[in-house]
Amino acid sequence: MKKVITSFLTVLTIGITAWADIPVGYYSNAIGKHDEALMTALEGIIYTHTQLSYNYMWTAFDTTDLGSDGYYIDMYSTCKYNNQSDHVGGASYVGEGINREHSFPKSWFGGEVFPMFTDLTMLIPTDAYVNQRRNNHPYGVCAGGITYTNEQMGVTMKGKLGTSTYNGYTATVFEPDDEYKGDFARIYFYMVTCYKSDISNWPGCDQLDYTNNNYKAFSNWSMQLLMEWHRADPVSQKEIKRNEAVYSEQGNRNPFIDHPELAEYIWGIKQNANWTGEDTPDPIVKEVPVMLAVDTTAVTGSSFRADWTAVENVSSYTLQVNRIAVPGDETTTLLMTENFSKINTTVDGNRDIGEMLDNYTDNPGWTGYKVYTAAGQSVKIGTSNESGYITSPELELGPTITVVFNAKNWIGSAGSDGSSVIVSCGDVSQTIPLTDTPTDYTVVLRGCSSKNVKLAMTAPKKRFYVFNVSIYNGDLTAKTNGPRRVIIEEGDSTWRTVSGITDNQYTVQGLAGGVYEYMVKAIYTDGDASVWSNIQHVTIVGNGDEPLIGDVNHDGEVNIMDITAIIDVVLKGATAYDEISDINHDGEVTITDVTELIDIILGN
Repeated sequence: MKKVITSFLTVLTIGITAWADIPVGYYSNAIGKHDEALMTALEGIIYTHTQLSYNYMWTAFDTTDLGSDGYYIDMYSTCKYNNQSDHVGGASYVGEGINREHSFPKSWFGGEVFPMFTDLTMLIPTDAYVNQRRNNHPYGVCAGGITYTNEQMGVTMKGKLGTSTYNGYTATVFEPDDEYKGDFARIYFYMVTCYKSDISNWPGCDQLDYTNNNYKAFSNWSMQLLMEWHRADPVSQKEIKRNEAVYSEQGNRNPFIDHPELAEYIWGIKQNANWTGEDTPDPIVKEVPVMLAVDTTAVTGSSFRADWTAVENVSSYTLQVNRIAVPGDETTTLLMTENFSKINTTVDGNRDIGEMLDNYTDNPGWTGYKVYTAAGQSVKIGTSNESGYITSPELELGPTITVVFNAKNWIGSAGSDGSSVIVSCGDVSQTIPLTDTPTDYTVVLRGCSSKNVKLAMTAPKKRFYVFNVSIYNGDLTAKTNGPRRVIIEEGDSTWRTVSGITDNQYTVQGLAGGVYEYMVKAIYTDGDASVWSNIQHVTIVGNGDEPLIGDVNHDGEVNIMDITAIIDVVLKGATAYDEISDINHDGEVTITDVTELIDIILGN
């Protein structure tokens, strides 16, 4: 197919027009097609566009990315930049200057290769330092990743950088802020569609796999992840405005913003169906998966397989595994409680006490930025233009800490769609969405490497109140003889969260000895999540522990239920050696083991 790229001079002679709506008939050639034919038709519609110069990007950004406050909408940081900001080639801290970021890295298509190199759909203005950290790593999800901040300037990176925790990929990834995950997914859908015929010649990357997936372009894990983001973060007004602005600059549109359902016809649940051009999503049935009892033949000294019922309309499953704490596992010590009792105002204050916050706290040593007194013995964090934070005094913090705090949204900020608090200790953090009423939140941070705890805004306008804070050493949620209920996104030898599972079973490995509870939830194709399933239990003996001989059902006891379980093993014709079920230690599980187990239970 011959492709024509109009020159930048052509658009100057014609003049730049700002289109407000999708032109009539723009997508006509794609109607009635499906799968690859649909994608090819879209390529034919959007490939021919104005080739802009790289220097012109700075001018274009004033049309495509300028917010109502006169600053660029930076999807990588909370910094305030515009065309007058320093355009830097490199940076040593967040806030030093701005870059033209190829959100779809140029190395993936061969470098300064046109027209991809200056395609405005995927070029965005971003903080230079964060851009350097992102480098050419794929977009993904990572638990416990690094978020860089500049406390002196009151700015921070959006998103985080770390090792992928998404099923199917284990290298370094950059995880964008939740607010923009869908934006980036639709940019990526555009790139592999607009340049569909070129991809086979690109150097590629781990996010792409043309060899195995042909026109679908993405690697399996990436395809699944991007569709999840696309569904969970629908098209925003910001994207619609930017799409119109890009169209005015380079003369083509992003089909996946104009018609988000198109992604389902190429990578999702509408494959093999013809696109009509007017898609009304069918309501989906949302069943909750049921966790099945443990299959004892799939349990080893350090692993087990979780099985659950498959449900329809599911994009993936998330499995949660927690060891039930026992005495001696973990102790919890209260280090500090801060109630802000010295603040007695009845209305929100307008005086910034960030530099003198210590005078208003019960415990000496508190610091902060853009902190204001507020009614009800509380502090208000941040402004409409700057991100605020409070930092605790230095404490003797261990590697695992619990932060309990009471907070709520500040809903008087125009344009704010709800606030979140970033609770951090060194390089580890959790982001907690807030409600409009004061609510208690409990955050467990593992891998704490600092002496302070910080509560910070996620972005300007996302202001919030804090009423009290308590800090503990240890995991406050690990109650003696009671299971943990905190959903976490990391894992070690005693707890695990696995997301992105597409099968209805998963083998969890590398566990220490103990009794575990486990449950699963479904992530539906529209991005919603089910409630957690019922809970099942399994006993892991531990590779270094003596197994409890006769505990066939792995519940930590030897009783009549184990007789039923071992009979089931025998009736299934088990031939594999099972140390726990092999009561007489002859290397196989037979009726003889049933007899010996009965003798053990009867005390013979």
